[in-house]
Amino acid sequence: MISRSPTRTVGALVVVLVFCLAALLLKSDKDKKYSSRLEERRGFDAPDPVENVKQDVKIKRTTSTPTSPSSTKPKIQEPKKNKLILSIDGGGPWLTSRLHFDGCEYSNCDLIYRRDNLDYALQADALIFFQRSAYSLLNISQEVRQRQLWFAVSMESPSYAWNRYYSIVNTFNGSMTYERNSVPAQLAYGRSEKTARKPSTYVNYAKNKTKGAYAYVSNCVSKEYDRLEVMKQLKKYIDVDIFGRCTNIKPCPTKVDLKCEAKAHSQYRFYFSFENTLCRDYITEKFWKILKNEAHIIPVAAGGLSVQEYTDVAPPDSFIHVYNFSSVETLGKYLKHLMTDDNAYNRYHEWRSNYSVELLEKRQTCGLCKAVNEPESIKSEQGRKFADERLYERSCKNLNNLLAKPH
Repeated sequence: MISRSPTRTVGALVVVLVFCLAALLLKSDKDKKYSSRLEERRGFDAPDPVENVKQDVKIKRTTSTPTSPSSTKPKIQEPKKNKLILSIDGGGPWLTSRLHFDGCEYSNCDLIYRRDNLDYALQADALIFFQRSAYSLLNISQEVRQRQLWFAVSMESPSYAWNRYYSIVNTFNGSMTYERNSVPAQLAYGRSEKTARKPSTYVNYAKNKTKGAYAYVSNCVSKEYDRLEVMKQLKKYIDVDIFGRCTNIKPCPTKVDLKCEAKAHSQYRFYFSFENTLCRDYITEKFWKILKNEAHIIPVAAGGLSVQEYTDVAPPDSFIHVYNFSSVETLGKYLKHLMTDDNAYNRYHEWRSNYSVELLEKRQTCGLCKAVNEPESIKSEQGRKFADERLYERSCKNLNNLLAKPH
């Protein structure tokens, strides 16, 4: 039998006890991450909400990659603490699934959804309010409000009363919308990009396209003009099929038949990308989806305050805009001409050789994380301007000529 020295046995026990104590201390420090931050920065005691987040909060977390000391152009050094950006209303799930900070100058932001949670709202570096729920602002003290950034988010136009920010002018530090002047970040529906030119090959995009135009319309009410009436008037010049909830007409007999629908769409030369409101930069997925569609259809667009807004973001000569025509008659006659002139029709597809189109399902919002890290870079005037325009509809127009409502 091997005998052990009492001194060696006691020494081994001490080592084990020290190891266990260190592990417990590390775990305790990690569990108190948010609660200690709360006490340090807010100066009051509050329940730790971390466990609740694990249950039902959608979290998008990104971490930065350490910069190599030997790098000649080091990436900007990010703060050690992650920044908390909180969405507290019904738009939270949409935001957390579509916004990211990967590849940004700052990527140390946690975008979290926690509906109506005051504890998290008090901890947050920034709060995001989605569309019309913004008027139901939380009861936050002025002291906390002054150190936070508040942003309004909207993907819809301000023409409808339910989407305006009533009585909250001078409240937000910035806005994130489809508008290009949004600060700190724009949430566009799509974009185009110039690419290397592909080898030149002739393609007759008009081949087998025997039908005129079609459209899907689910919102039967439009502001600033009567888009359904305009579509009906254009039937005097070309065939027009209107599908969707407003007409209860479907391109295929079954409810969902993607193969049948693709075949049906390929017979048309045009798609009416008519927005339901005519507001600045309001160019939705109904325009971008057609440009990207493999059926190679020309979008006939109605939207924005000017044609230039489309020209600035879409591939050159890739669409027809109704603002370029003096009447429904002149537009209809031009579309009728393109039904028989294949060469003129194909010129609207020349961009495909050196441009690409992307639908933006997920959006890189570097400006948002940068604003939270550098709050002085955000000017409150931007938020005031946004809320004011949304309140008084200054960013929308009413057409009294081509697309005027019939009297």
